[in-house]
Amino acid sequence: MTPIIKRLAADTEFSALAPVAQPLGDAVSQTCLALDEVVEDPRFSLGVWECTPGSWRRQVLQAEYSYFISGKGSFNPDVGDIIHFQAGDAAYFAPNTTGIWIIEETVTKHYFIVG
Repeated sequence: MTPIIKRLAADTEFSALAPVAQPLGDAVSQTCLALDEVVEDPRFSLGVWECTPGSWRRQVLQAEYSYFISGKGSFNPDVGDIIHFQAGDAAYFAPNTTGIWIIEETVTKHYFIVG
C-alpha cells in the first residue's frame, strides 16, 4: 500500500458546526471536520476534527489515535484514570473506550480511526 499524505492548507474548508450527540451540561460542544476520508478500506478513516468547549459522552467505539494540534481538555474514561491533554499531545483510545470528554479550550486534532 502506498503511504497516504493529507495536508490541511490554510484554505481547507471545514464542515458546518454540529452539536455533539450526548452533551452534558449547559455548554453544548460544537464539532466540525476537514479532510474526513475513508482510506481504501471502510474500516479506516482519518481527518481533522475541531470542537468547542463543553462536555459529552464519547461516541466512537473503534480504536482511535489522535494528535492534538491546539486547545486543551481532559477525558474521563469509565474505567481508568482521567487524562489531561493539550496541544502537542498524542493519545490512543482502545476499541470500546467509553467515558466523558471535557473540552476547556477549542480543540483541533488529527485523528485515525481503525475498526
